[in-house]
Amino acid sequence: MTKEVSVREIMGDLLDINPIVNVGTTKTPMYVVDSSWLIRAYEKSIGKDIGDDFDGYVEFSDKFVDEFTMSNDVELTLEKII
Repeated sequence: MTKEVSVREIMGDLLDINPIVNVGTTKTPMYVVDSSWLIRAYEKSIGKDIGDDFDGYVEFSDKFVDEFTMSNDVELTLEKII
């Protein structure tokens, strides 16, 4: 039997930080993601330091951006990509 782990359990206090900044306008948003937050989220999702696994990080980042664009919700985005 496998226990399902929630995103909040995996990410912990990272979800208390808003890593997204809208540098556009309400009508035409353009978001910037804090890369240090995204690296830490990736490390927590794989359970180890990033090391030389930049391909995995790039894939994670691309998925994060795609999902966030659709949902506009950090926690929901992480639930979908982890």
